[in-house]
Amino acid sequence: MRSAIITALDIGSSYVRSIIAKDLGSGRLEIMGIGECESEGIERGIVKDIQALSARVAKALAEAENSAKTPAQNIHCNITGEHIRTYVGDGRISIPTETPHEPGEITLEHVEQVINDAKNSVKIQKGFERFRILHGLPHNFVIDNQNDIHNPVNMNGFHLIAKVYAILSELTPLRNLSKCIELAGYDIDPENFVLNHIAVSEAVLSEDEKRLGALVLDIGGGTCDLSIYSRSSLEKVIVVPMAGKNITEDLAIGLKTTLSNAEYIKVEYGNALASSVDQSVEIDVEGISGRAPSRRTQYLVSHVIQHRVEEMLALCYDKAKDFYTPELVTAGIVLCGGTANLVNVDRVLSEAFNLHVKVATPDLSRLNGMISRLEDPAYATVIGLLYLASGKELESGSKGFSLNTLKSNKIVDKFKKILKDFT
Repeated sequence: MRSAIITALDIGSSYVRSIIAKDLGSGRLEIMGIGECESEGIERGIVKDIQALSARVAKALAEAENSAKTPAQNIHCNITGEHIRTYVGDGRISIPTETPHEPGEITLEHVEQVINDAKNSVKIQKGFERFRILHGLPHNFVIDNQNDIHNPVNMNGFHLIAKVYAILSELTPLRNLSKCIELAGYDIDPENFVLNHIAVSEAVLSEDEKRLGALVLDIGGGTCDLSIYSRSSLEKVIVVPMAGKNITEDLAIGLKTTLSNAEYIKVEYGNALASSVDQSVEIDVEGISGRAPSRRTQYLVSHVIQHRVEEMLALCYDKAKDFYTPELVTAGIVLCGGTANLVNVDRVLSEAFNLHVKVATPDLSRLNGMISRLEDPAYATVIGLLYLASGKELESGSKGFSLNTLKSNKIVDKFKKILKDFT
């Protein structure tokens, strides 16, 4: 098994994070360098100032390179935003046979063909002319009249049908993000952009949680990214354009202070449940542009935070409620992202959805090296990008999430890996 350098780049509204790792084989990765800096020039997944953002990307990658003592290579980057679209497409192929009126045997190549046929059926849909498919996730297959087939490889039939969940990105935001990385002095393969929801789920969600059903909520700086899993498949992705930065802005306005001081107060004293705060505790609040400082109660701070958090989570619930039932999400909610560190946000979330909530840190069991600082919900995206990139790099010359590049010794193992990578 060859070793390969992998770079994961998480471009968020609050922070840009990068990790350079070496693929050690057998699913293991060695963390070589980590870079992080505050973000600028991107809001809710959309590039607003490409020069400012490219400078931040360059800074985060340079920090990781200095620590790793090796250049950033093979960059994989996340993408999210309201421009993300999804569509369920059907693919259909006939299975060639050697004997007339006898069913043919289905191979992995047939699975690839039927998924590509489904993706092609999505591409021709009206309104998707300026979109590119990021992922095509197979949900289930039909062989002739036999429904809900999970693994058709080596089975026999005349016709194979696949139901595929396609995730698309509008081309303009995708190209601007790619251009930003290029202006920072780096290259990225267009196939190496990964939907943020999928990267996060790879880092925090167990196979049992996928199988039993779960909601994964990543509350970052600019967006809430919600993924709904059921029966081991990604059923729905939702992007809500409101997150941690909105809380900071509310505090800055309510406390009449700077955004930087509001962020500091949120992190150090913030609480999403005002009733749990001692109302006698006061906080020093910095004035704006030399104005006199003031003192405000921690209760007031928490009241402002709780109001925005409740509004944000109510919007998440309204967008998600029609796509799941409590019986199909047995594992409840898995919460991650930087805002997951806000005290009592899990309790407010549990009330909003009436489901059990687990605050999740990334699974670091596959990593060696300097991993202690990665035990934080905020690092879920960048760790998930590493794992997904590693799965691709196990195969020399692999590209994107293409099925024909996933090889193993046994065809059944190959197909299981496909399902794992896609769901």
